[in-house]
Amino acid sequence: MPDPGRNSRDARLLSDATGVWGTSSQDFVHLAGLLYRHSDTYAGDHDGNVSPYALAGIPMLFSAIRCLLIELADGVWENTRDCSRLKALAASANDVEYILSRYTVPDSLAEDLRLLVQLRHELLHPSHRPAGTSHNTPAYLESLRQRNLLQSTGTESDYIWIDQLKSHRLFQWASITVETLVDILLTVHSVPKERAGGIRDSYRAFQTIGVEPPSSS
Repeated sequence: MPDPGRNSRDARLLSDATGVWGTSSQDFVHLAGLLYRHSDTYAGDHDGNVSPYALAGIPMLFSAIRCLLIELADGVWENTRDCSRLKALAASANDVEYILSRYTVPDSLAEDLRLLVQLRHELLHPSHRPAGTSHNTPAYLESLRQRNLLQSTGTESDYIWIDQLKSHRLFQWASITVETLVDILLTVHSVPKERAGGIRDSYRAFQTIGVEPPSSS
């Protein structure tokens, strides 16, 4: 059965319909920033890391990125429209695979983006039954555990999976990953300096909040 919602969203990328539109990427990244500030405060009031705000903030970063990809492909920020990018974005299985097929991204960032999109899937399409591991982290995401990005008891028998994702460190890492990606996107599209500066600042705003970001190692 056809999906009218998906068909409508694809059509808006593939055809020039009547009406008006404008930038929305800044709205989503601003919301992510507000959630990040609440996350930092919440973590500080508790154990320094636990934060339910991460569950909402990380998906918002992806909404911001998708909007930015559409805006860049349509020439909103640098007046160069590329219909092939809009078609590829509409056809792509997810935004990260589209990015990796269209932009030159360092291997380490590509790995983090693939992890991040799986994390986003875990949040938007939860499957929170047992993962079959003693620590309750799904095996394919164990690298997040090894990098100390999850909310953890520090023992082998850990919190349930969704509670592990209530992590301010995880939110920090996601914000760092997205900020790094945005810098690449703006450079590739040659966005004018005065416009690029404002966009970059919105994705860097989290750096002014709370403690130093965690090491990526």
